[in-house]
Amino acid sequence: MYEIGKRWQENKISVADEHLATATCDYVLTRFQLSQHQLPQRHRALLFCIEGEEHYLGIKMIEGVMREQGWEVKNLGANLPLPFALKSIERWDPDVVCLSVSQVHLLPDLQKYIAEIESMPQHPLVLVGSRLLNKHDLSASGSSRTIFINHIQAFKDWLLINNKESSTQDKMLAMGEEI
Repeated sequence: MYEIGKRWQENKISVADEHLATATCDYVLTRFQLSQHQLPQRHRALLFCIEGEEHYLGIKMIEGVMREQGWEVKNLGANLPLPFALKSIERWDPDVVCLSVSQVHLLPDLQKYIAEIESMPQHPLVLVGSRLLNKHDLSASGSSRTIFINHIQAFKDWLLINNKESSTQDKMLAMGEEI
């Protein structure tokens, strides 16, 4: 999908072409996820794109990988306003909250999301996935309870480490910091 977005930015394809590519990828991911065998669930994850972010295929891919590894996942999709995100975290109490953002102008909002989530009494680990991390250092946007991941392989590595038998957030955090 990165190549599709790049081609759209360079005016090599139209908005309609980009939407068709997105819909095709969404269909393929949905079919794949429906065919997955469900493993026993050990951890909970809440996934969403911050408000203003419509590019949701990244979190949909993450959802599939997490489910494949035995995570219970709620994917709240694109463009989720902060108050609704906080209410969902409060109600569902996930171990991990995965945020996605792909547009530079949304980075100040991302910082607000991270700060609010980190201050919650549930203390979930925050994972931020973004291609922007290849060009922007966002490490000052969160505490040691926030992990920034710029590539699907880095996420898979983190997930592999954290799928060990432990289910405590502290162990998840300690292992996440090794990446």
